[in-house]
Amino acid sequence: MKTHSCPIPTPQERSFLDIQQAAEQKMLEKVARAISDAAIEVAASVRDAGLSFEPTSEGYFTFAVQQATFVRLCGGNPDTLRGGNPEVGDHVVQNCRNIIDTYWKTQSAHTTTP
Repeated sequence: MKTHSCPIPTPQERSFLDIQQAAEQKMLEKVARAISDAAIEVAASVRDAGLSFEPTSEGYFTFAVQQATFVRLCGGNPDTLRGGNPEVGDHVVQNCRNIIDTYWKTQSAHTTTP
């Protein structure tokens, strides 16, 4: 049986990966903060306008980020949803399916959803 292993990174590669991962973490924190801020802003504006609508949830803004990111990954225009590569889209969707199958479906039944 042949197994594949990842090579041990060189010190330079490790430094690069540390820098990249720190930037990635910072970026993801900013996105999460922007989603939260957008929901708070809408709630305040709805309240200040005296409207009797339920404020927009963070989930709505999360889906907006997801849609725009998906279209960008596929090379499309997130404003028009045109111009994307369907093959890349299929790969992105398959990646999401793999996350579901690998990390969520294999967890025990006592796991709860958010």
